[in-house]
Amino acid sequence: MAGILLALLLRWMLQPLMTEIQALNLHAQNLQDGSFNTSANQLNIRELGSLAETLQSMSAQLRAERASLYQRELLLDTVLQSSPLALVLTDDKDTILMSNPAARQLLTAGSAMEGSKLTQAASKVAVLADAIANKQPGLLRLPEQSVWHLSVNQFKLNHSQHWLYLLKPLTREIQREELTAWKKLLRVIGHELNNSLAPLSSLAYSGQQRAQQLEQTELTSLFETISARATDINQFVQAYIHFAKLPPPTMSTVNWPRLVNQLQNLYEFELLGDLPQRPWQADPGQLHQVLLNLLKNAHESGSPPEHISLRISEQSSQLQITLQDAGGGMSDQQLQHALIPFYSTKVTGSGIGLTLCRDIIEAHGGSINLRNQKAGLEVTLALPAAK
Repeated sequence: MAGILLALLLRWMLQPLMTEIQALNLHAQNLQDGSFNTSANQLNIRELGSLAETLQSMSAQLRAERASLYQRELLLDTVLQSSPLALVLTDDKDTILMSNPAARQLLTAGSAMEGSKLTQAASKVAVLADAIANKQPGLLRLPEQSVWHLSVNQFKLNHSQHWLYLLKPLTREIQREELTAWKKLLRVIGHELNNSLAPLSSLAYSGQQRAQQLEQTELTSLFETISARATDINQFVQAYIHFAKLPPPTMSTVNWPRLVNQLQNLYEFELLGDLPQRPWQADPGQLHQVLLNLLKNAHESGSPPEHISLRISEQSSQLQITLQDAGGGMSDQQLQHALIPFYSTKVTGSGIGLTLCRDIIEAHGGSINLRNQKAGLEVTLALPAAK
């Protein structure tokens, strides 16, 4: 009888402790399941308070680490989704596990690729398909004269081999380096030609004056021809030197009515839509030069003047200026080379007009795009909004 009473007494005395142990065990299970919201105060722990505080501290630390990990994953995903870097992750069987929008746009025109084979997704671009199949990193020149750098990395994830393919667009960097090299060459050639043209023009002028004094008609005509030709060559050289020494843009608010009126005084075109209402920053003189070059090209394309149009569209992050003509457009080869320095399809063309336009627009942080549209060429300029 006494033993039963003693057992009941012990059970009664140990009941609060057993309750706390069960509560702590439940708290530990919650931590194991990834729930970190239970606190020691909610458990009403007294006897095992030290252990409860330890679990509470562990819960707070795990909760903070999970929140930090979530934020880092969110940041990484945002970077990958908005990055111009094309990223593709595959398993050891070439099955695509993950890709970002840049990769999908490059390989499948934006369609989903997950679950398919990477070599199949890249099969439309032979150069890229061969590089991926051979896992050969390096520079690749893809269609439309775009240049990309492919890097290939192998690593283990969850005890399995994975391959990470990164494609970095280098077209603009390569074009910028090429343009810089051309400008350096132009400055050297321009300097040497100026050194030769100046005395040549002076001698031609002196010879012309002397021939007139001697009443030598043939010599006068000869020196006039030499002088005129020297003047033409000098103007030609100055155009290249101006391109090679293009100053950085001096930004100010563009007066759109004045700019459009100045252009319409020189070339006929139809203005579509309204002029911008927001204050947009650009170098008015350089922007005038760009639009002047484009309008000149449109008129020289054979397009009827009444079919040449200009549209200026405001967007939240950029301004788009679109010039459309009806001159028949360009061939694929011409579109690929149109922005390359010194490339021209005109007999008397210098090949720097469109290159100068690109140089000015990119100096503003924008871009220029050419494409065949309807009956002619469509040129779109994109200028970023001021930060």
